[in-house]
Amino acid sequence: MPADPIDQALFPPFDDPAGFDRIRADLGAFLPAIRAVCERHGLAASGLAAFERGTNVVVSNDAGQIIKLFPPFLRHQFEAERLALGRVHGNVAVATPEILREGELDGWPYLVMSRLPGRTLEEVWPALGGVERAEALARIGEIMTAAHALPTGGLESLDLGWDAFVERQIAGCEGRHRRMRLPERLVAQIPAYLASARPLLPTSVIPVLLTGEYTPENLLVTRTGGAWRVTGMIDFADACLGPAEYDLLGPCLFLAAGSAELQRAFLVACGIRIADLTPALSRKLMALALLHRYSNLGYQVRIEGWESQASSLSALEQLIWPFPVR
Repeated sequence: MPADPIDQALFPPFDDPAGFDRIRADLGAFLPAIRAVCERHGLAASGLAAFERGTNVVVSNDAGQIIKLFPPFLRHQFEAERLALGRVHGNVAVATPEILREGELDGWPYLVMSRLPGRTLEEVWPALGGVERAEALARIGEIMTAAHALPTGGLESLDLGWDAFVERQIAGCEGRHRRMRLPERLVAQIPAYLASARPLLPTSVIPVLLTGEYTPENLLVTRTGGAWRVTGMIDFADACLGPAEYDLLGPCLFLAAGSAELQRAFLVACGIRIADLTPALSRKLMALALLHRYSNLGYQVRIEGWESQASSLSALEQLIWPFPVR
């Protein structure tokens, strides 16, 4: 849809991505643009509410719709979400948003999507017992496996270019983790650790669709038969093509969090044999966690006190992925 002539005042000024992030959840700042989208497509402009978390401007209305505005410097996320949602919606056994409208306002692409019911898994996870947690992780593994089996034709623009991507990530790995304030004793070990793990990393892969969003903030659950069940998945702005192992990290770090039983429930549901839950797999996953484009272990490792427990990257590897398991 071609962009309409729009007054620049629809969007608030900001100097850089950090400046945008500071105002991103301010509904008042983006209200003119949201109302313009609603008027353009005949959407309800009542009951508007902004979501505090996320990367882009996300607003709901009381008609069960989500309006998502992407700043021009995040246009690639708009393309990723549009393409990935178009591929997964209706093709995996979990609810995903339906794209209802798309367009652009003054260089800002946007999507209008259906809103899914449920609460985030992040909200309910602390109250879940061990059995419910294992069932949730197994369910996530099943969903992930189905997504990885989808055809990737037409999604070539999302390809990470894995081999070159890995080289870039290795080159910048120390600097990134120093900026993320990983303890310096661990940062200093990164070159040697990655050298030891290098033969284990996937190479020349046949890429699959990676949503990048198997994290508790982007998985929705509903209560069914007295238990919480994973029923929805949202936010596909980080979708890409790459090796299947790259998608394993979110559930392993955020949810399984050092539990051998939960790691096993998840990874077996992903098609990994119990016999393959070995120290070599631990090292491969730890290396991928270090090399992830959004790696921030201080936020992602959900093991209380891990900084004081892990004297080395090898110790951290075993703390998160205590393989072998029986």
